[in-house]
Formats: sequence, structure tokens, C-alpha cells
Amino acid sequence: MDNHPDQFEQALNRVLAGEPLERVLTGMSAADADLLRLALAMRETRQPEIDPLKAQFQRSQVETAAAMSDAGQPEIDPLQAPAWRSHAKAEAVQSVLHAQKTTPRRSAPKKTWLLGGIGAAGFAMAAFLVVLAGVLIFGRPAGASAAVIDSVQGVVEVASSADAGDWAVVEDGQRIHAGQALRTRVESDATLTLYEGSRVQLGPDVLVVVEHLSGKWGGTVQLELLQLAGETTHTVTPLRGSGSYYRVLTPSGQAAVHGTTFRVAVNDGDGAFFAVDHGEVAVSRDDVQVVLTAGQATLVEAEGAPEDARYEFYAQGELLAIAGDQWTVGGLTITVSAELANGFVVGDEVAVRGRILADGTYQADRISYARNDQEKLRFSGVVESIAADRWVISGKTVLVGAETEIDGDLAVGDVVSVSFTILEDGSWLAREIEALDDEDEDKTPTPVTPTLSPSPTAEGTLTPTVTLTPTPTLEGTLTPELTPSLTATLEPSPTGVRAGCDLTGWEQPKGASLAAKWGVPYEEIMGWFCQRYGFGEIDLAYELAAMSGKPVDEIFAMRASGMGWGNVKKAIEEQVATPEPHGKKPTKEPKPKKKDN
Repeated sequence: MDNHPDQFEQALNRVLAGEPLERVLTGMSAADADLLRLALAMRETRQPEIDPLKAQFQRSQVETAAAMSDAGQPEIDPLQAPAWRSHAKAEAVQSVLHAQKTTPRRSAPKKTWLLGGIGAAGFAMAAFLVVLAGVLIFGRPAGASAAVIDSVQGVVEVASSADAGDWAVVEDGQRIHAGQALRTRVESDATLTLYEGSRVQLGPDVLVVVEHLSGKWGGTVQLELLQLAGETTHTVTPLRGSGSYYRVLTPSGQAAVHGTTFRVAVNDGDGAFFAVDHGEVAVSRDDVQVVLTAGQATLVEAEGAPEDARYEFYAQGELLAIAGDQWTVGGLTITVSAELANGFVVGDEVAVRGRILADGTYQADRISYARNDQEKLRFSGVVESIAADRWVISGKTVLVGAETEIDGDLAVGDVVSVSFTILEDGSWLAREIEALDDEDEDKTPTPVTPTLSPSPTAEGTLTPTVTLTPTPTLEGTLTPELTPSLTATLEPSPTGVRAGCDLTGWEQPKGASLAAKWGVPYEEIMGWFCQRYGFGEIDLAYELAAMSGKPVDEIFAMRASGMGWGNVKKAIEEQVATPEPHGKKPTKEPKPKKKDN
């Protein structure tokens, strides 16, 4: 196994985070698999403790021998040795009994033992395992102070800080430490995984800073993440220990979370949008607090208090009509503010996310161009009644039929997410009804005292936080449920070709945006996109071309030759820093020699 200790630690962390052992062992050599099993067994096995009387007796022997050596005394006569040992043992017994009467009893320190005959190579590996076992039992895991970035799609970059300017392209498996900043480009994303299994999924156009990251064995984790732009999804394993916390700092709003899955979306000057998929979140600012449960969301504007908790909806489709502040998307009527509506026109393919207000209004909170022309409608709510052909969910009647997929044994009172379509007569037909309730929803959450943290921004405003508070857990090892990482793979169009490459009547919004940004024809951008380059890669290529003055074709040729984007960027930056000479200086003609007279 190349880079053996590092990969061994990663494999060990995966098991301790709850991943099945057999899955972790897949692809490992038999020797490495045996070592991993041994390390786990050593961690679980109760370590032997030396008898306190024997320990005191042995200590007395050593001290006496040392004192005799220092004093230059002769060695003990072998005939008198048994009597001397009996006397020393008696002193040791009296010492231990006295200590037990005068001091609190403490357990003897644990010792790790490795038995069996081993050679030189085996002894080296045994020493490695002993050190590893000591870390497992007593210390902080090496990986606790760093997170691993993986599932990288498109272009994702890291810098030593948000304003350092030393951005470098990351690769799968790279470690991210406290103080570093991460950003994703257009249509790019990645997953940041903590050592204990919690994950942060970074969507496109995200900018975050890892303010603090630490942890200890047993599940303790401390994360403080500053989110300045974009949308992130957090899947947090149940926090353990009073020292655990998980905070997401944003320009607006503060949330206290009880082991959950939630999303945070930050727009420049437009506050923060919080939504919960599973668990419970208390969003607060100043003296106002709103509790979100599964399926609910809230908006905290830049200078306002959190809006009331409401169930969430999502609509993607063609913008069919605009009448004042009323939009029609996929047959659904949505109320849209003037600020959000700016720039969109009828015929655009849009994606709208928002809340269902108390009067039944579908209020938009976030709008973007859709990534394809597929129609999607979804809302969440509480099941109020169930009939053979229709359900009532938070006051809305939806039809169900043989084609409706229903998740498990749902009942009245369950919180669900409903994917639906609107029929010609205006009725809603459910395509899928999925449960959102947590399995541990009956547990009483730990009370939370909200706190505000100072913002690092120039304005000096208070930066609210998303804080995860440990909940009471049963003794024993918790195995977090792992879900597949989300990726930013484009959804195929009906013919299976990349969205925008096969549709003559629909303009890919990301392609149009990049064409305008770099002042090139839309067809040029889409030409690269249809050659399987992501929009993040295209964006980076044009940036490097503008920086170096090289044709963009040459940048793509470097990538096509097998160079990674990180190496391409490094090579271009080095050429810009040390430009090649434009040509050799002309050779000076030798001066004519003086003629002899």
C-alpha cells in the first residue's frame, strides 16, 4: 500500500466513522486487511493492568538497586537475596496499604501488549501498531485536525486564506486544514468529509473558510465554517461529548442544530436561506428565534429577523407567464419579489425554491436558471388525511394512483415530501410521496443557548452561526448512516446528450453567462462544453488564457495532453512570472584595431 501509514489511517477512520468493515477491506491486500482487523481488535480489547502490589514491589527493587549503586555498596549475597526480597516486598505492601487509606483509588495506567515471536520486520510493524493503539486509546486522531475533499466535479480551488490569492486546484483525497479557504467554480462541486463522518457538500459558486477544525476519538468534533457565498448541504453525525460543536457562520442568521441534515444558501446582499431535510434547527438573530423541523425553511434577510418557519417547495420548469409579482412555472403560481424577478423573462427555464406561507401562497426565496429543461415540482408538509385515491397534505389535496410511489407505511401526522405534476384540469397528481421524519424524532433535544460571533467582514457586523449541539446518546459506538455524496453531474436531456448540445430552441444559461463574461460567441463556449468539458473547466481555461495571452485552444491542448488542471495552472503562472526573452541581444561588432604606423 503506497503511503502506507496515511492510507492505513484513512481506512481506520472510515471504519470508526461507521462504514462497514467489509466495504473498507475491499481492494486491500490480505496483509493490510489483517493489520486493520488487529488494530480494531486492540482498540476494543480491555488492556491488561499490572497488580498494584507487584508494581510497588518492582519499583522498590529498582530504587533500592539504584541507591546501592550510587553508594558504592557491595552486591547482595546470593544466600541473603531471598530474605532481602521478602523484606522489600513487605515494605511495598505497607506502602500500598498506606496509599489506599490516604489517597483516592485510581486505576492503574493501561498498557498495550503484543505477544508472539516476530522477526525484525514484524517487530517494526508491531511497534507501529503499538503506537497506533496508543493513539486510539489515549490521543487525538491525526486526521481530526483536517478534512478530506473528494467527489470533486469540475474545478475546485483551495487557498491559504480567503484573501491570500494563492488559489490552487485541488484533487480528490487532498487534506484541508483550519484557516484554508475553498471555492467552487460554475457547475463545479465537491464534498468535504470530517474524520468522524460528517460531510459538507459544496455546490457551485461556493466560497467557504474553515475557521476551526479539531476533534478527539469517541466522536468529539469541533468545526467552525465561514460561508460567504453559494449553497452547502450538511450531513452531520450525532455529536458526542460536551465539547462538540458544529457551526456555520453566515452574514445572516444563527442556527442551533441537533444532529441533522440541513442546507445553507448565501447570496451577496440577500441574506441567508436555511432549510432542514432531517432533524431540527433553531434559527435565531438577536432576540428572535425560529425552530425548523424536517421539510421546513426560513429566510433571514441581511438586516432582518428570521421569517416564520414554513414548509418548503421547489419548482423547475419553463417560465410560462409573468403578471405583476405572479409567476407561472410548470403550471404552479408563485409570488416573486421585484428583486428576485430582475433579469428573468418569459420562456426562461428557471428553478425556484421557497416557502409555503400560512395563507397558501408559494413565496419564492431563491431563483436561478435551470440546468436543463426538465420539469420538477415538489413540496413538503404534514399528512392530514389518507383516502384510496387522494391525500390531504398541509391543506393541499393531491391525487394518488397506481403510478404513485409511496415510501413505506406512511400515516396521518407524518412529514412528507411530495413530487407532483399539475394536470390539465388543475388538479395535482402525486408522483412520489417520501417520508422526511427522523427515526429518532421522539428524542428530546438538548436546550441551546444562542450566541453571536463577530464577523470577519470589514463592516464589523455580527456574523450569525449555525451551531450543532450534542444530543444525549446511548453508551456504545454509534454507527452513522452514510449516504452517497451528491455530484454535479448534468442530468441528461431526453435524447441522452448533454443538456444544451441537442436542443436548438433552448439556450444553456451557464453557457450564455460564460460567453458574456469572456466576450466570446455562445457557440464557442458550447463547443467546448459538448466536448465533455465542464463549465468550471471552461471558465478556468479562459481565465488562464487571459492571464497568459495564450490562445484558449492551447490551454485546452495542455489539458488534453494529460496534464491535470492544477499542473496546467501552475505551468501558466510560472510562465507569466518568468516570461521568456523575446530574442537574443545583437552581437556587438568588434572595434577595429589601430593600424601600426
